[in-house]
Amino acid sequence: MPRSGSTWLGKILDSHPDTLYRHEPDGMGHVNDLPLLVPPEQAGQYASRVEEFVRSLPHINHSKVSGKLPAFPKNYYSSHQLLFKRTNTLVSKLLGRVAGELPLLRVKDYQAVRDLRVVWKSIESLGRLGALISLMPQAMAVHLIRHPCGYVQSVLRGEGQGRFVGPVKTSEDFPVFEMLLDTTLARAQGLTLDDLKACSPLERLAWRWTLFNEQALEDTAGRPNCQPVLYEDLCANPEPVSRELFERLHLDWNPQVARFIRRSTAVNREGFYSVYKNPHLSAEKWRTVLSPSDVKRVTAIASLSRAGRMYAECLEAQSWDGGGEPRIHVQDFSRHA
Repeated sequence: MPRSGSTWLGKILDSHPDTLYRHEPDGMGHVNDLPLLVPPEQAGQYASRVEEFVRSLPHINHSKVSGKLPAFPKNYYSSHQLLFKRTNTLVSKLLGRVAGELPLLRVKDYQAVRDLRVVWKSIESLGRLGALISLMPQAMAVHLIRHPCGYVQSVLRGEGQGRFVGPVKTSEDFPVFEMLLDTTLARAQGLTLDDLKACSPLERLAWRWTLFNEQALEDTAGRPNCQPVLYEDLCANPEPVSRELFERLHLDWNPQVARFIRRSTAVNREGFYSVYKNPHLSAEKWRTVLSPSDVKRVTAIASLSRAGRMYAECLEAQSWDGGGEPRIHVQDFSRHA
């Protein structure tokens, strides 16, 4: 989901010297043509588009997708290539303020890199997750889940600051809500579009979180190549949780990753999309912004889903202080799904 901490986790994975990071590439190209909700049993009809999209990932040179900073040293870059990439990215972003998005010049022939691990970070494909991993059994998906109140508060803040590009607010995107009415949970609840229109923006965002995450958990249940991870666990113990996740992804632990985690959590920059933030403040900010009645309305809706019930059991306690061991480890999530 948007505002779930996925950019930070994406850059943690990007900080490994053997990975190639692509930032939200499914906002363009062949996968963008897929419906936002694709049941796994319908995946086959989209196989050729997904295959072509995946083949294209290393070669995308759009600055938004391939130029997300910081840029890390890589085993497949020489020092000159890394300097060129960083300079090219900065120049492209500066000129892009006047001329619009500019492509990056190619640094490397990635087809010549052995054992390249491509990391694709998405905020659009949660409803397609089960279909995508059924079409890509060799890939591992990480389903990052943030507390529903954290998600709602962050989206409302972003909309209030005009941070999102789009003709309508997330809470008023009724074509998406109409699609979500066809999910298992929405049908079981007898939810209608009129019901959603009668809700407040806060409640509609809670429904969006609930229905998307529930459908993704249903579509990926029991699949070994999808790993749910809690944003709050990552914030509480960034390095232990990242180590555990890297092991599941068959990535060796690298000192460069540990350094980035320390640097990204040692300061708190106010930029809305910054990856340099105090993780405890980020995870807990909603508690100081949302009113008790707002929290009650959000959690009442979220508790209808597996993810929401899991938070109610394990993370809702006010005593959570960002320290100690994570309440839910990466490998323990299966009991909730």
